[in-house]
Amino acid sequence: MKERRAIDKAKKFDTFSGEESRLDGELAGDEHCSIAGKFTGRCRLSGVLRIETTGNWEGDIEAEVVIIRGMVKGNIRGRSKIEIGRKGSVAGNLSAPTIAIAEGGTVDGEIDMGTGGKVTHFTERREEKEKTTEQ
Repeated sequence: MKERRAIDKAKKFDTFSGEESRLDGELAGDEHCSIAGKFTGRCRLSGVLRIETTGNWEGDIEAEVVIIRGMVKGNIRGRSKIEIGRKGSVAGNLSAPTIAIAEGGTVDGEIDMGTGGKVTHFTERREEKEKTTEQ
C-alpha cells in the first residue's frame, strides 16, 4: 500500500488517552501520541500527534506531524506536515511546509508554509473505524 497520508507513516501509537481522559500539563517525547480526550497545555513531540474526533486540545502544539480530527484551540507547528480531517477544527495559526485540509475541515487563523510550501485539499475517504485499527 502506498503511504500517501501522514497517518500512514505512524504504524503504532505509543501513547493514547481515552475519550474520558482529562489532562493538564505538557506532552513531550519521541513517540507517536493519540489524544481522544481533553488536553490543556503544550505539546513538543518529535513524533506524530493525532487528535481524534472526540479529542479536544487547548494550547500550542509542536510535532513532526500533526493530524487533527477533533478540535484544537491554539497554534500548531508541524515540522513536516499538518493534516486536518473532515471533522477537524482549528482556532489558531498553522505553520508547516505541507498542510492538507480535508473537505469539511476548518481553520480560523493564519497559515504559514514558508517558501515552497503547499496546501492540499482532499476528500476524506477513510472510515472512522481507522482510529481503532491503528492503535
